[in-house]
Amino acid sequence: MKQLVFLALCSLLASCNDTADDDAEQPSSEPTALYRVTFEATWSAATHPGNYPAGAHFSPLIGVSHTHDAGASLFQPSLPASPGIKNMAELGNNTALRTEINTLIAQGKAFRLLDGRTATASPGSLTDTIRLSQTHSALSVVTMIAPSPDWFAALTVHDLFTGRSWAATRRIPAVFYDAGTDSGPDYTSADQPTTPVGVVREVNSLAPPLGYFVLERIK
Repeated sequence: MKQLVFLALCSLLASCNDTADDDAEQPSSEPTALYRVTFEATWSAATHPGNYPAGAHFSPLIGVSHTHDAGASLFQPSLPASPGIKNMAELGNNTALRTEINTLIAQGKAFRLLDGRTATASPGSLTDTIRLSQTHSALSVVTMIAPSPDWFAALTVHDLFTGRSWAATRRIPAVFYDAGTDSGPDYTSADQPTTPVGVVREVNSLAPPLGYFVLERIK
């Protein structure tokens, strides 16, 4: 009789341990997270002497939370820019890019739009918020470098959700890109449409970066 009681007790303890292990394996994070996105524009005559145009500024931020699929991002290096990226990079106009992002959302490839409405002189800063989900945990944000032929600064980050938790904060250097749509060689060059159209490419000749993206989880 004592042996039966002992075996039953062991079985109960094993069952409890299995339940505890099962609970431990479940993701503890919220299904979505809200982030504050701040672009710290550090581009100035002090940081880039001899390479700083009069009236230097950045256009309003625009971005999207999306899946990790290549077709869900706003642009892809080594491929031609979309009409939305072209207009953003050449004119600081986000109308077409906003439409492209809303199409990605309708297709399920993207989750939320970040749609800033103000520009900033550089040095300066731009701030907005965007929500991500566990299935749309990548984030892309762009802003025109102005004045310029077709250059823009961008953030692309894919790992804000690690599988069990959301990143608390990140500070990431902005990457400088050429959209491949205008061949002007300098910030204030006259329009020189690229024919045939080129591809988006990263520009590595500038150091330090023109700014930093700061991501802070706020909810």
